Amino acid sequence: MKLKQGNWKLVGHFGVDAGICWIGDPCYILHTDEPVKSIGKNWEEFCDKLGKKESKEFTFNAGHEGLGICVHTGWGDGYYPVYARFEDGRIMQIYIDFDEDY
Repeated sequence: MKLKQGNWKLVGHFGVDAGICWIGDPCYILHTDEPVKSIGKNWEEFCDKLGKKESKEFTFNAGHEGLGICVHTGWGDGYYPVYARFEDGRIMQIYIDFDEDY
């Protein structure tokens, strides 16, 4: 995958204290009706499931892909910028820079 040329803008920053970044829709994990089995029931179980991998895709309870992806930041804790590329006022790509002025 290659970052496309275009109208890239800094859209914000986020802080990391666990050395990892979650990418996914929060509506699938922020509920109490039915716990999501693939991420575990607490922080310790989540870390066990993530293991030492650089990235891991998590599945829905039904077993299909797409719940979310967790990636290591490469450095650990930090404050990381997020950039977005816009086309016709819509975000088309995002880019997280885990190495900017670390």
